[in-house]
Amino acid sequence: MASTLTLPKFPLFDAITRHDPSSTAVAHCLSGRSFKYGELLPDICRARDHIYQAAGKTDIRGERIAFLVENSYDYVVTFLAILAARAIALPLSPPFPAPELQYILTQSQASLLLHSAKFASKATEVLKTPWPEPSPNTDPEFKPTLKSVEIPKRLGLGQDNTVFDTVAITDDTDTEGAGMMLYTSGTTARPKGVLIPETALTAQGRALIEAWKYAPQDRLLHVLPLHHIHGTVNAIVAPLFAGSTIEFLFPFNADTVWRRFANPFLESVKDGVVLNGTSNTVAKGLPFVSLPSTLSRTVSEACSTGATTPVSVDTGLSPLDTSRISQIAAEIYGIIRLASGPISPETAGVVLSSQETARISQLTADLNEVVRPQATSSIPLSNGVTHTNSNVINLAEAKFANMSKEKITFFTVVPTVYTRLLSIHKTLSPEVAEASRIATSPEHMRVAISGSAALPTPVKRAWKDLSRGNVLLERYGMTEVGMALSCGLEFADRVDGSVGWPLPGVEVRLFDTDTNEIIPSDVVDRSGEIQLRGANVFREYWANPIATAKEFVPAEDGKGPWFRTGDVAVRRNVPAPAASGTSGTWAQGPMYFILGRQSADIIKSGGEKVSALEVERELLSLPEVLETAVLAVPSGKWGQKVGAVVILDRTICPDGWKPMDMRRALKGRLANYKIPQVLRVVENIPRNAMGKINKKNLLRQVFLDDFSGDEIRELASRDHIATCTYLQHYDIPFHAFKSHSTHYPGYDS
Repeated sequence: MASTLTLPKFPLFDAITRHDPSSTAVAHCLSGRSFKYGELLPDICRARDHIYQAAGKTDIRGERIAFLVENSYDYVVTFLAILAARAIALPLSPPFPAPELQYILTQSQASLLLHSAKFASKATEVLKTPWPEPSPNTDPEFKPTLKSVEIPKRLGLGQDNTVFDTVAITDDTDTEGAGMMLYTSGTTARPKGVLIPETALTAQGRALIEAWKYAPQDRLLHVLPLHHIHGTVNAIVAPLFAGSTIEFLFPFNADTVWRRFANPFLESVKDGVVLNGTSNTVAKGLPFVSLPSTLSRTVSEACSTGATTPVSVDTGLSPLDTSRISQIAAEIYGIIRLASGPISPETAGVVLSSQETARISQLTADLNEVVRPQATSSIPLSNGVTHTNSNVINLAEAKFANMSKEKITFFTVVPTVYTRLLSIHKTLSPEVAEASRIATSPEHMRVAISGSAALPTPVKRAWKDLSRGNVLLERYGMTEVGMALSCGLEFADRVDGSVGWPLPGVEVRLFDTDTNEIIPSDVVDRSGEIQLRGANVFREYWANPIATAKEFVPAEDGKGPWFRTGDVAVRRNVPAPAASGTSGTWAQGPMYFILGRQSADIIKSGGEKVSALEVERELLSLPEVLETAVLAVPSGKWGQKVGAVVILDRTICPDGWKPMDMRRALKGRLANYKIPQVLRVVENIPRNAMGKINKKNLLRQVFLDDFSGDEIRELASRDHIATCTYLQHYDIPFHAFKSHSTHYPGYDS
């Protein structure tokens, strides 16, 4: 066995040795525990040796090592220890049901299942789940011998420690066998294992560092799941290469994220904050209302809307007292709204007269009179003990006691997270709302990134307004390639709807699948499938050579095959100052605009091509629409027709929204053939952990009735075989077709 304190010369390990050993590598948001770069490599060595011991051998090159570990320092150590053993790290998602995890373990032929103490019972449940029959593993000799091993919890050496074990980096640069395997979402077929070698992980990390300028001064708040490429490469591999700090906060909680953003700036705003998050430079001296956090949402809801009906939260007060709090807050709202005139107090300061300030002082005193019994009463703790607090310190605040006051400079999440943060912000207490605006401003948050799904333009604009000018950066990537395209760091290079340019080291071309032609690189405004190649691209779909061969296109130039992404995009020229190269030499020329998945987002209706993403952007720009998904609804007459599923803002359209209302609202925004022909209003649109919608499932759930009548009748009357092919393509059970359609002769079997 190799020395416990030696590691091969992988680029990532070599980079970590060059970082300041006393700087923080990983922190845990709520507990406050932190771990330095000086202890990371020694812990990786020990964890690797623990894996060798569990495997009963020191050569596990290329073996799949699965692990169930919470988002934490232990996750980082386990992941890197598997790489150090030249094995393939296979992170599992704890929320997945046991049969789904057992499928992944079987298909990957994993030899070990590592787990933390937290997921010991989950690991036991998975191992007791029967192996899938028939087995998804294609090896006829395969016999399951999976072994489960618990990993020790690492508590760290402490912030005051400055002495670290020395790790020797050998001259061995052979990374063959090392890598990571992530499984696709399985929206079109059973999930496939995407084998990403260490060389691809390194290429992806280095490209992001060049484009997004990660630095040791960066502190990244990590709220993403770790069985996806976004949370692993963008938010672990790249920052570790650069020497940045990764701070874990998982699962995502919007209130806690806002509090974490605000924490470094709270003390500086408390004396001068005004309600509803307005500027603390105006109306200085306005009284600060100190409320338990269980009441702050009631107050801020009324202050931001004027509502006198209490929101539904458990305040511990009587309904009469809660109602009084809302009425007082609503009066405060009225004073500020009247003083603001036509200027929105959400975006500008409010100048109050001395009489108005005096009245608000009285109202805040009234508020504190109502809550004083709550503040001085005994508060039950989770362990049954009671805690008396005369200073309005409460349980919600107690959980933030160890939270860092270092500012967050880097944030990368999916669009639904930004949507949730925006909706919650108006419910924050005044001081947290104001401090969080400061925290997310360009002066403090260096870059905020959105990806993994299309970013609605209204969300991008709302974030810019709330953060006082910080423009979200959009990019494009997928499990098989990591990040491939990105807008630039300069705000001018973040054009609405665009994902920018190929990242350093990535080659991109557009391919017209209708004409089977490569679109010349100097041609704009012509759509085609995105095809990629470079060191960032994955190696293969595990044990699935047919699927692998299908997705790679041989190249005639001898530089390697192109990977077919299945996504459609168009290149467009953009006006200056964008694309001038100020974000880097890679950020020049026409920009790429994603039109959507070839199979789900490109709707072919009556001979015209419609981008579902374009229609979704326009729908989301309407005040009536909170969320939407645009789908290709099968049509016998048109081939496909545009269908819209929407969640409405009931405060704007309490009586609903009819198709004609939608068409009127979109007239002038979209060409007639792009405007949805069918509309469904729903209360919920299911999304996965990365905010993506399975449109195939949604289509069957919402639009099955639209497959009947003249949508299929015309096709059915013409061709029995064509109808069967049609149903198979849309994955419609034949019995469902029969139950929703008029009886046709010859369709009884």
